Amino acid sequence: MSSHSVHGEPAFPAAAFGAALASLGIADVFTTAGEDTAALAAALAPQRVRLVAARHEAGAVAMAGGSTLASGRRPAVLVLPASDALAVALPGILDAVTSRTPLLVFTPPTRPDPDDRILADLTLADAVGALTYDLPGSRPVGSVVAEAARVAEEHRLPVVVRLPDTQTCGSAPDSSAGEPHDAEPPMDLMAAPMADPAVVEELAQLLSRARRPVFLAGRGSVRARAELEALAEQGGALLATSAAACGLFTGNPWSLGIAGVLAPPDMAELLAAADVVMAWGCSLDAWTTRHGQMAPEARLAQIDLDPAALGLHQRIDIGVLGDCARTAHAVQQALPAQDGYRTQAVRHRIATRGHWHDIGYQPMLEPADRIDPRTLTLALDAVLPDQRTLTVEHGHLMGHPLSYLRSPDAGAFRLAGSRLGLASGIGAALARPDRLAVTTLGLGSALTTAADLESAARLRARLLIVVYDEDQEQHLGEGTTEQAADLTLIAAGHGCPSIVVRRAADLSPLADWLAAPERYPLLLHAHITPCRWWADQLTDAGTS
Repeated sequence: MSSHSVHGEPAFPAAAFGAALASLGIADVFTTAGEDTAALAAALAPQRVRLVAARHEAGAVAMAGGSTLASGRRPAVLVLPASDALAVALPGILDAVTSRTPLLVFTPPTRPDPDDRILADLTLADAVGALTYDLPGSRPVGSVVAEAARVAEEHRLPVVVRLPDTQTCGSAPDSSAGEPHDAEPPMDLMAAPMADPAVVEELAQLLSRARRPVFLAGRGSVRARAELEALAEQGGALLATSAAACGLFTGNPWSLGIAGVLAPPDMAELLAAADVVMAWGCSLDAWTTRHGQMAPEARLAQIDLDPAALGLHQRIDIGVLGDCARTAHAVQQALPAQDGYRTQAVRHRIATRGHWHDIGYQPMLEPADRIDPRTLTLALDAVLPDQRTLTVEHGHLMGHPLSYLRSPDAGAFRLAGSRLGLASGIGAALARPDRLAVTTLGLGSALTTAADLESAARLRARLLIVVYDEDQEQHLGEGTTEQAADLTLIAAGHGCPSIVVRRAADLSPLADWLAAPERYPLLLHAHITPCRWWADQLTDAGTS
């Protein structure tokens, strides 16, 4: 915003902006640290809206996304500091689109500089799937905030709003913020579609004929737990999730946990025997479908708000365009009660063999300076409080925390995009100070996003950062290596204390940190034995 401010004032009517946010119950605005941060913070403070500053735009978006999902409240708000910052923020915005995270992103007007034209264009946000709106100067900011929040929540997507020039922006406080407004809405978007009644009847018929039905829920259905559980109970269906919806059915005795590559062997067998699988807001990618072998004989129905998702990764028998919660409720009304897959034998099998915690393993041959990642993660799960938020960064090491770190509910879990796990965990820690926040990532990500360690320390985030490190050396090709950077020194330089873990006994200082009354982050640098046990079990099953 430095190129659009006058005498240190924010580049838009921050008083009206803050009032609109406060009326919607939005408590935090995320941005990047800069010369205008103090002015914006001062303008928002009277409304009790906190300004949270990251060190880079992608991190600010990830913090906002982590805050939104962890809090379960209204969409978080991001204010970008300059028109070209939208390009830098795109990885975070794309992750929010992929994870169906509602966000409000406000970007300043384009500078009259031809070099900025491409970077500032809202087509960048359009290209990654965000909803965009160019705010006319005559429209009060308050009414736009209220309308954009409604659209973001209804469509579960980020909304990017380009603000007008300061001199033309409606700067008067908007008393109607948060209430219906007579002016034209920012985006002409239809309400979330409802499945066609004939398709609802087809789903009900399919489920009524099923003997072993399974519901597979993805992140597009995380707000439909009650409706899916009610329909599954009536139809006798077992419940499973994709990795991205981990924890959605925690506590349900008929939940198989995560389907696909990471499914425990007994749960994979129950899934493989299904004769009907209904995928709710789930993309059905290779990880989730066990490379197409999850339930080879089942009829497959897919329900999603996005028509492009239907049949994208997997052949389906029925594709349904509709909201998961409303569609499940409608199918329930047309379905007679039946036992289906819910027998006492199946329930006992789930209770005793349904989690990787229930299954033994042969530890990898551990050198003196390495620990088996399963041993490490099981030990962490035992010592950490049950009430936690868990952020797992997407990547080749995510199988360890997904399988051995339990999540109390879907609202406490986020699968973050590559290089966004640390910032997402900070957002979760700020949104839920009543829960311990845990984030897991690899060494490369920790080194790449080290600036976020400073943000965690400065913001006093109660965050445990678990870094899985398989390599002591960086391989540069042609047999050339160099010693990896010292992550402990890097963390200390950013104000973040750390623990190096090479064996289970090295976790003992963690208890002191957990008991400490003050809030600050802790980095756990774990030197682990290279281990891809989930790939081994796929090979054994002949599905690799």
